[in-house]
Amino acid sequence: MQPQARPALRFPLHIEEEKQRLVLSNDTERIFVDGVPPYATATLIDRLNAGSTAGELANAVYLDERHVSAILGALQREGLAVEIEPETYTGEQIAALLLRFYRDWNEALFSGPLWSSLAEGRAVPRVVDGWLIEGYHFIRGANARLAYAAAHAGDERIRRIFAHHYVEEYDHHTFFAESLRRRGIDPHAVDRIGPLPTTLAVINMCRRAARLDCLCYAACSGLLESTGSDATRASSFYQAIAKHYDREGSGFVEPLQRHSDLDEGFGHGNVMTDVFGPIKLIAADRANQVVETVSLFKETLQLWFSDIERYYFVSPPFDNRLARRHYRPRVAAQS
Repeated sequence: MQPQARPALRFPLHIEEEKQRLVLSNDTERIFVDGVPPYATATLIDRLNAGSTAGELANAVYLDERHVSAILGALQREGLAVEIEPETYTGEQIAALLLRFYRDWNEALFSGPLWSSLAEGRAVPRVVDGWLIEGYHFIRGANARLAYAAAHAGDERIRRIFAHHYVEEYDHHTFFAESLRRRGIDPHAVDRIGPLPTTLAVINMCRRAARLDCLCYAACSGLLESTGSDATRASSFYQAIAKHYDREGSGFVEPLQRHSDLDEGFGHGNVMTDVFGPIKLIAADRANQVVETVSLFKETLQLWFSDIERYYFVSPPFDNRLARRHYRPRVAAQS
């Protein structure tokens, strides 16, 4: 690699050290790097997207250019870096990249303890209730995130897309409210007690993305919609939920399936590509911000799912008479 080349890292990539060797990982693989100084190499990788030349990187990490060139060449061969980042991308290129990320991320998101225990019938009933309760709060949060995104969108075309999406989505929490009622949970009590802090964190992360850039919000929204865009997979999941947790025949799953079918009919899984597709030029810095933001949003979703599973597992069954929530169970004082 030439000393004046400006290599760039492909996102997302996690860096860690394990037994004196460097471990690079994303959501689909772990790559072990031997024969290089771990700390200097990790520092080099951290600096890749600062726009530094290969020569400047070598000086910054106190390695000779031959070592830096070898490390960067290995990253390129593994598809983790590019030699020279383009100054601009098209919207179609970013949309294609995001769709690839969504496929990998959905596998990681929905193979975690919450979703696997629900699908396999291992979750306790109060975790099923918690999944419905927090889903209700989040879907109702469309009024806090989608309207906000439309208001902040500086591009008139994108604002119209967000507004149209909001008009179709603003009342979809009623499906979850009906599911809760069939499960014996009063939605008014759920409203009174409020969501988990992590549910609010997901909503607020969407609002932050909207403040940063309408494209950041579109990328985060695209990840959310991609989770339900596979109608066959969604239907199979809901059938499993009904089989394992509705032996009384309450039909609490049926409103959820209707909501999924309605979203599919509206084409909400295409909103991200509708936003990005017509854009001819996106500056590299802006594109990197989009990918960084949606990567952080994916991690926020993972924390949310983990918190739902953990909180409702250790909490007593939902009580419609409760006035407020205790986020963490109180530990009895030791005598």
